[in-house]
Amino acid sequence: MASIDTMLGLIGKLESPYITVHQERCALVRNRHADCLRCAESCASGCISYDGEVLTVSPEKCIGCGTCATVCPTCALEAHHPSDAALTAAARASLAANEGAAYLGCGELLERARGRYDEEKIVRVECLGRVDESLLADLAVEGAREVVLIHGDCERCDHGRGRACAEAVVETAEKLLEIWGAPMTVRFSGKLPASAKRAADYDSGRRAVLAEGAALAARAGVVVAETAVTEALGDASNADAEGASVADARDVGRYLKVMDDGTLPHFIPDRRERLLDSLAALGEPEDVMVDTRLWGHVVIDTDACASCQMCAVFCPTGALAKFTDADGTFGVEHRPSDCVKCRSCEAICPEHAIEISEEVFAVDLLGGVTDRYVMRPRAVQHDTPHTIWHKAQTMMKTDQVYER
Repeated sequence: MASIDTMLGLIGKLESPYITVHQERCALVRNRHADCLRCAESCASGCISYDGEVLTVSPEKCIGCGTCATVCPTCALEAHHPSDAALTAAARASLAANEGAAYLGCGELLERARGRYDEEKIVRVECLGRVDESLLADLAVEGAREVVLIHGDCERCDHGRGRACAEAVVETAEKLLEIWGAPMTVRFSGKLPASAKRAADYDSGRRAVLAEGAALAARAGVVVAETAVTEALGDASNADAEGASVADARDVGRYLKVMDDGTLPHFIPDRRERLLDSLAALGEPEDVMVDTRLWGHVVIDTDACASCQMCAVFCPTGALAKFTDADGTFGVEHRPSDCVKCRSCEAICPEHAIEISEEVFAVDLLGGVTDRYVMRPRAVQHDTPHTIWHKAQTMMKTDQVYER
C-alpha cells in the first residue's frame, strides 16, 4: 500500500455540517504505516477516493450519507445528517407509530414517493449505509419485532456502495441478535409498506410543499446550529473553513501528546459503548464465538515479538495496553471488548508478530476479559541516558563503542 503522507491535511477537508472530523482518532493520522482506508473504499459519492497511489478528497461531492462514518472503525468521522441521537429518536418514533416495526428508507426512493407516505412512520436517511449496529441493537432493546430497510434501485444508484455497507451491518446485527436471543428481525425491502401510506384526506400538493420546506429547514438548521456554537465559543471571527482545516491539520500534534505510559491518547467510540450497553440490556449471550466486522482478537507471537510495545503505543482504544509488574515482568494486555478491528497493530508491528483473529467469544465482550502477553527483556533497555550508546554497541556487535 502506498504511503499517504498527506492524510493529516486531507482528512480535515471533510469537515462540514454533515460530518465532524476527529483527526486524532484516524488510524493513518496516528501512524502513517497503518493501512486503513475504509472511508475511501466505502464512500458512496466519490467524496473520498483512492486509486492505489493517491488519496483524493473532494468535499463538494459529499451528500451527507454517513456511510464513511459507519465503516470508520475508530469513529474519526461522525455523521450529522442526521446525528446518531436524532436518528435514534426518529427510529424510536417510527417504532411507536408502526406498532412494533421500525422503517428506515433511502433518500432516493422516498424523494420519488414524496407526498404518498406518512413521514412520521418512515425515517429518511440519505443512504441505508447510514444505519449501524448500535441503532439496530437499541431498537431491539426497545422491543421492536422487526426493522425494515427500504431501498431503491441500488444497482443503478450513483451511491450504490452504501448498499454493501448496509448489508455488512445487517449481517453483523443478525449474528448478535441471534446470539443474544433477541427475537427482532432485520430485512431489506424494495417497497413502501402499505401501513405507511399517506391518509387519503391529505392535500398532496400542500403536503409536498410542507415536506420540502421541512427538509430544507432541517438542513439549514444544521448549519445555523453549527454557526451558533462557533459564535458561542468565540470563534465566529475565524470561521473560514479552508483556513480552519489547515490550522487543524497543523495543530493535531498538539493534542496527540504522548501519555505518561508512552502511548498516544485512547478513546472508546460512543457507538461502540452504546452497542455494548444495548447488548448488556438484552441479557446474557450464548457461550459461542462470533465473527463480525466490529471486533478482533489480537494474537501476539511472543517468540517473534521484539518487545517494543508499539502496538500498545498506537492502539486507538487501549484494547492493547502496557503492563509492568513489581518483579519487572512486562508486556501487553489485550481486551477484546475494546478492540475496534482497525488492524493498526497488525500493520505497524516491525516483526510481523501480530495476527488478528476474526472470532471473539461473545461472553468476553461483556465480561471485560483480558489476555496477557509477557514479553522478553529487550537487548537494550529503553528510556535511559545510555540507550543510544548501548544500541550502537548492539548494532555494531562490539563493546568498543564509547560515548562522551
